[in-house]
Amino acid sequence: MNNPNLTSPRIIIAGGGTGGHVFPALAIQQALSRRCTNATVIFVGTCHGLEATVIPRVGETLYKLWISGFSRQHILRNMLLPIKLAVSFGQSLALLSRFRPHTVIGTGGYVMGPVLWTAQHLKIPTLIQEQNSFPGYTTRRLAPKASMVCAGFEDVKSRLPGVRVEFTGNPLRASFTAIDRGTAQKRWALDASRKTVLVFGGSAGARSINEAIAGALRELLESFNVIWQTGRLGIPSSLDQTVIQTAIAAKRLIVREFIDDMASAYAAADLAVCRAGAMTLAELAMIGLPAVLIPYPFATDDHQTANANSVVERGAAVIIPDRELNAGKIMSVIKDSMQDELKLAQMASHMKSLARPDAADRIAGIALTLAGLS
Repeated sequence: MNNPNLTSPRIIIAGGGTGGHVFPALAIQQALSRRCTNATVIFVGTCHGLEATVIPRVGETLYKLWISGFSRQHILRNMLLPIKLAVSFGQSLALLSRFRPHTVIGTGGYVMGPVLWTAQHLKIPTLIQEQNSFPGYTTRRLAPKASMVCAGFEDVKSRLPGVRVEFTGNPLRASFTAIDRGTAQKRWALDASRKTVLVFGGSAGARSINEAIAGALRELLESFNVIWQTGRLGIPSSLDQTVIQTAIAAKRLIVREFIDDMASAYAAADLAVCRAGAMTLAELAMIGLPAVLIPYPFATDDHQTANANSVVERGAAVIIPDRELNAGKIMSVIKDSMQDELKLAQMASHMKSLARPDAADRIAGIALTLAGLS
């Protein structure tokens, strides 16, 4: 119920671990601040996830829980999980009792579990922002008692029967905006007579993608420009450095460990080769950049394959399973996509149609309504 006397809503956003959970949280917070300048928003995360550095760096308040996820590499560490979980529920109760939020938002990751569960049992409205086509375990457990689930993909509705689900798309930060192609091409200063392939696998890089591109690079450079974000893994040692230096000098290749200005890289490219994380797909859609998607095979519940299939079904991308990826396969798919002008244009159009530029604003509006702000 709306409360006409509520002018300063208090909202908690819980989520973290990876950029796929942290950056949507920041996008929602930015939209909340635009819609209601008197809103007070605090974040809940962990001391070891990406949020521990990103949230304080942008000047926002982060409340840290002791909770951690199950470790397959360090089994002995899991012995502390029951204690960490109990402490995290206690921390959540203390925070909710002290801050008295009007709404609690979860953007994913195990850290949102104790906070939203406690809020639900205290009868505080809860909103879940689910980025992926296949909802994660924590979302599936909390969704039945959530006030609303805001979905990044339409498929989520059929996968959460009986739950209030609103398809909003995934929220992007205000700083991520579509950039003019001409401006972007000047920024990267590549051979303007050629089409450009953008390759990336996240901040850490993707070994299988890097190795496939390394094997195909000489042939790729015969026809196309390449912008290659290698991640921390770097260029495979098997690749001839002469090929790289010659292509860079000819303005046909740019290699970076990490690209800060991804919006510009997207805008300068004609085709992306990348993983199928939910936020990556939201960014591709905003720019209208078709893609060759190689889902990360070890993602929880194989959600990246579900994400990719949702986009492929709409004609915006091509999928290559990671187990099938090699230099010959990636070269064949890139050539098939890039050399068919009509196909490439149709894929770009379909990708652009998936964009939801108002996602953050819509989610913020729903959150404020749940808080009682008319």
